[in-house]
Amino acid sequence: MNFEDMNIEKSVLDSLNGIGFTTPTDIQTETIPIIKQGYDVIGQSKTGSGKTAAFGIPLVEKVSKNGGIQGLVLAPTRELAKQIAIEIEKFSRSKGLCVQTVYGGVSMGPQISGLRRCEIVVGTPGRIIDHMKRNTINARNVKMFILDEADRMIDMGFIEDIEEIERNIPKNRQTLLFSATMSEDLIGITRRFTRDAKRIRTKTTVSEKVLKQYYCDIDQQKKFSLLVHLINQEKPKLGIIFCNSRREVDAVSANLKDNGIDAKALHGGLTQDKRERVMDSFYKGITKILVATDVAARGLDVKNVTHIFNYSIPRSAEDYVNRIGRTARAGESGKAISLLSREDMNPSGK
Repeated sequence: MNFEDMNIEKSVLDSLNGIGFTTPTDIQTETIPIIKQGYDVIGQSKTGSGKTAAFGIPLVEKVSKNGGIQGLVLAPTRELAKQIAIEIEKFSRSKGLCVQTVYGGVSMGPQISGLRRCEIVVGTPGRIIDHMKRNTINARNVKMFILDEADRMIDMGFIEDIEEIERNIPKNRQTLLFSATMSEDLIGITRRFTRDAKRIRTKTTVSEKVLKQYYCDIDQQKKFSLLVHLINQEKPKLGIIFCNSRREVDAVSANLKDNGIDAKALHGGLTQDKRERVMDSFYKGITKILVATDVAARGLDVKNVTHIFNYSIPRSAEDYVNRIGRTARAGESGKAISLLSREDMNPSGK
């Protein structure tokens, strides 16, 4: 099956062809026809499987130019919101739709100006509520309400914000929820937002032929030296090093620079301008190594990430899945290397 077989309107097909989208992924094949029929959807698929296009394409089809805000997309982080908006803009290029991102850490002024003329809003829950309270988001025409990376939004404590937003949009809208992981608690919460939703679950694992996973048993004192050795040996095209705290991110990135490795830190303690400059450098391949926390890197969709290094062992299996999901995307190969010390196995030191 290709996109032309899905009865997608010509203007959207033209946009897809223009960016080289011809063959849908599994999650797109299973969800787009159902969404086009008007059903609410709860979609679960592995990171990097094309979830943004799965909801973005039918969203663009449903929205009319100059019809006010008709699509509202929630994301847990600023970085993910920006990436979603970029993708939706690509899908809507031939229709000439306006997509506005809204998130904290930047001036409200340009966002307010964009909200007056846009048809689709993509943003973080807190900033969307700020705009609703200021009456700078007019949500009465919202046709489609989308929650991306819903599990992380719940983990980050956004549930009350999401509920408040849901109360302020039309009840007869279509609701779509997408996530890489799906707990029973999350399923229970989504029942409050959806009506007779179709649950779609595609393959959630990555082939061992595509993603190679390695574990290195190492003394804590030698962990950094091993990291430097691995980077020099593996020579990642692009690599992400995960740490569990902002302090560790700063320390590892600074020490890598001292060892001649150009690495940049990414965490929530940076200013929005700094975060954007770091990500722009990484996207363009100027910076080869990114040192990041889980929250900061959540939802990153960067092509050609060949290596993931777990300098700190993730706090949960879900975090591990999301970390390694930054590589081996869209059928590309990748490596995930975890540095495991005795302290990681027994943090209390007992």
